[in-house]
Amino acid sequence: MTVIRSGRISFYAQSDVTCYLLHGTGGDLLIDTGLPQTFRGMQKWLCNADLKYVFLTHAHPDHDWNAAKLQRTGAKLLLSVHDMDLRRNFVMQRVMPTADRYRLRNIVQNVGGRFCKSPPYEPDICIGDADGGLLRTLGFDAEIIPLPGHTYGSLGILSRGILYCGDAFTALWHKPDITPHAVSPALMRQSLQTILRLDPQWLACGHGLPVRMRDALPVIESYLR
Repeated sequence: MTVIRSGRISFYAQSDVTCYLLHGTGGDLLIDTGLPQTFRGMQKWLCNADLKYVFLTHAHPDHDWNAAKLQRTGAKLLLSVHDMDLRRNFVMQRVMPTADRYRLRNIVQNVGGRFCKSPPYEPDICIGDADGGLLRTLGFDAEIIPLPGHTYGSLGILSRGILYCGDAFTALWHKPDITPHAVSPALMRQSLQTILRLDPQWLACGHGLPVRMRDALPVIESYLR
């Protein structure tokens, strides 16, 4: 099912992947790029956008597959320095299950990840540990939030009470849940604690529709216990 919404949270959701749009003073920023089958619909959704930047929350192929195509339209790509080795090379950061119920799924993820490679690209801007204020310099009312765990370079964006969190949290099964895989479950737990500390009104997840923090809160607290 395809879901398109514009308003306080502007997003395009298809094939269980959700991409978001932020408006800035000098153009727009797309958060993640989806899978091959989402590109045509996403292009139509973006037809009235002034797309200047593409922010990749991490370098898994379901998030960066269309990065090269969008870069060719003139948009600048942003990616964490800690995920540079992960591009087109899923096993460079081999994931582990975050709960026992995900063990089989995790095996499939690691095996399938060897063969699922997005088209090659080079980021225009590599985001380092000291670059939390970078988006403000580019004209966005937003702060970059490190959310490592799902990958070493996983990043989020906090803007006006909304945390665009990539796969640091998920609503993949149409309900708030912990992401099934992490390169470091210990780092992921720290990032969940970061989310609790920030206490946004909404979590805009990379899979599933945005979740109110009040609905995500008991799931996060239960997992951390």
